[in-house]
Amino acid sequence: MTTDAGIIEQRVEQLLAQHPPATTKPVDFLGAQFDAGLAWVQFPEGHGGLAVSPSLQRLVDDRLKVAGAPSPFPRNPIGYGMVAPTVVTHGSEAER
Repeated sequence: MTTDAGIIEQRVEQLLAQHPPATTKPVDFLGAQFDAGLAWVQFPEGHGGLAVSPSLQRLVDDRLKVAGAPSPFPRNPIGYGMVAPTVVTHGSEAER
């Protein structure tokens, strides 16, 4: 049986293998991170997440930081920190 943390680790490894941070444009890497469900792991699948505990986001963030991946927050702190969670929580399906 694979745990949520194990799934996260597998997805992070796959993301880094397919989109090496050193050779992938930041916008492309962040898009791939979203598609892999690793942007906000607590969000629903298909909306940048995997529908798992938000505490698992730290696993993602720590691994990506060590790998030298771009961080979305300096690029768009309001969008990532406030707008996206608000839209996912309160927006219609079309808005999400």
